Amino acid sequence: MRAFPTFSLLASAVLLFGAADVPPIPFEEETERPGVAETGRLLELKDPAADNRGNTPPGALASLVARPGVIYDWAPSPDRSRITGGADLVDAFLSTDETLLVVLEKVGGKEGPNATRVICCNLRNGKIVRGFTIPERKLAGAAPVPGSTLFVAPQAAQEAFEQPDRLVSVDLRSGRLREESQPFERPVRSFAVTAGSTYVTLEGGDSVLAIPHEAFTETPKQMKTLVPEPRVAASPDGSLLIVYGKGRCEIYSTGTEPPELLSSRELPPDFNPEWALLPGNSADLLILAENSGQALLFSGEISRPLTDKFAGTGCVRTADRLLFLAQDPKEAIGVYHLPTEVVPSITVSPGELRPFSRGRNFRLFVLTTSGEPELLLIDSHANIAWLTVKPRRWQKELLFAAPK
Repeated sequence: MRAFPTFSLLASAVLLFGAADVPPIPFEEETERPGVAETGRLLELKDPAADNRGNTPPGALASLVARPGVIYDWAPSPDRSRITGGADLVDAFLSTDETLLVVLEKVGGKEGPNATRVICCNLRNGKIVRGFTIPERKLAGAAPVPGSTLFVAPQAAQEAFEQPDRLVSVDLRSGRLREESQPFERPVRSFAVTAGSTYVTLEGGDSVLAIPHEAFTETPKQMKTLVPEPRVAASPDGSLLIVYGKGRCEIYSTGTEPPELLSSRELPPDFNPEWALLPGNSADLLILAENSGQALLFSGEISRPLTDKFAGTGCVRTADRLLFLAQDPKEAIGVYHLPTEVVPSITVSPGELRPFSRGRNFRLFVLTTSGEPELLLIDSHANIAWLTVKPRRWQKELLFAAPK
């Protein structure tokens, strides 16, 4: 197991100077601007001895993002809307070089107005190495732009700040917004990021918008599709775009402009998928799932059920097509060897492994470069666990233990 210290407050720090990178909310001459309630906590503790780039290659994203000489103390914002409690998490992603885990949370509570806090965890040394708040922006997801320090996020409209629905790009290195897309008429339903473009679908819309990263602020290009109320996802290398919805799925090559339609297929009439995953960089296998419902494996013209209790997250190690799928009950993770297995070879509930933790599975990632399969799991309380997949008993290490 990896000997990582658990992310925590260190009493040896010498200077406390408040929430990280949170500029004061400006005031207009006569009208006071609405304020965002401070929920949770992000403090920077100065410690000249703190080496946030330790054990990290100089060109890795975790090294580029890290702030030296700083220790971070993070208490996640509570989610008051959940009966069982938890953290007010928005999304999380693993960097393409697998050195950085980025977690987004909502600040300001259920009623708002809201800001978004970004937490960057260096997986090479087990430290929170960067943290910042994006004021007055209510982000609704995030995905990294390959080969850069940027991520793309949908921004939800906030009347209090006269902010529309749109996409924004954020630079992890500076902790600031870089660009904004043109405003959207409706909220974002789904989005997928490739090296060259971000693809978006909107609530109530029946088309796909393509936004090239080099023309992020310009009018999006519109792709026609026969998929009703479409959603989008991308292959691991970004070469394929999946457009899916009730009754139909289409797969496009992103290597052409506009993307070229490669295949189209009908789905079972009572199946309305809200989640998609390509196990590799070809279209021969595809997984589609309903939230809290069926997950189906599509292989050629055949579809086979994987579970009828899908729990909202999953991942696949592309080298050996090893699928990890979250499912109820007991917040379990089922392991499948694709394409032969449609029944999990083993099912494990990480919260029941020592050290015990609580909360629903929120996001799950697999590290592709490790020998034994290794997973990163974030639960709904913001506990972050490192799981080593063993044939008999998995090993678990908490990288971040959420305050109780």
